[in-house]
Amino acid sequence: MLTASADKTVVVTGASGGMGHAACDHLLRQGWHVIGVDHNLDRMQAQARNQANFHPIVMDLTDPFLTQRVLDTVQTLPPLKGLVNLAAISHGDGIEQLDDEAWEHSFAVNVTPAMRLIRALSPLMRENGGGSIVNVSSPVALVGARKASYSASKSALHGLTLSCARSLGPANIRVNLLLPGPTITFMTNDWSAARQESIAEGSFLKRLCHPLEVAKVLAFLLSDDSSYMTGSTIDMTAGTMFGH
Repeated sequence: MLTASADKTVVVTGASGGMGHAACDHLLRQGWHVIGVDHNLDRMQAQARNQANFHPIVMDLTDPFLTQRVLDTVQTLPPLKGLVNLAAISHGDGIEQLDDEAWEHSFAVNVTPAMRLIRALSPLMRENGGGSIVNVSSPVALVGARKASYSASKSALHGLTLSCARSLGPANIRVNLLLPGPTITFMTNDWSAARQESIAEGSFLKRLCHPLEVAKVLAFLLSDDSSYMTGSTIDMTAGTMFGH
């Protein structure tokens, strides 16, 4: 049985990644119409099978026509009420070896598309009486990392989130930031058991996070159950932030 979300649409970037796939599936089960954005054609095609309310957009986040493609798709669906900026890359090197291309590409993928989508979609949310935006960052935004380009680009999402929360709050558009801890994804599937155990040991829960756990928090932040939360940073690291 579908929930009250059945008359709402959400846009999710990074839709075919580990967390993105789980988020889309969970939101679909709740009755949302989901516009999934990702560049991985095979995964997106597989995800779209037997999912009538999943609307794939197979494009790179840096494509200059992405925003218009999303806007065109939104126009054919129920009112837009949500946006999850989840897609990201970890690109670059230590500061002494970091080149300009890696620095600029990190911001071009991790920050600029989020800004463009918020800028383009918030007027529709305003017309629809409000909505919820979730930017997904990383604990390295606060504590740093070897890859300065990744850490700095994730830090930029903090400023974007707070600025948008301040500007869009009067329109009943909430903007929050989520910091997931180490999560079992396609990337961690390639880790050795020893590496997974070592990273899990840094968690207060002594395990890695599951993508569905991230999906459930995203769904909460998109829902009316979090109606007085905006400009918030949600720490979902289970203590692993302190071990970085």
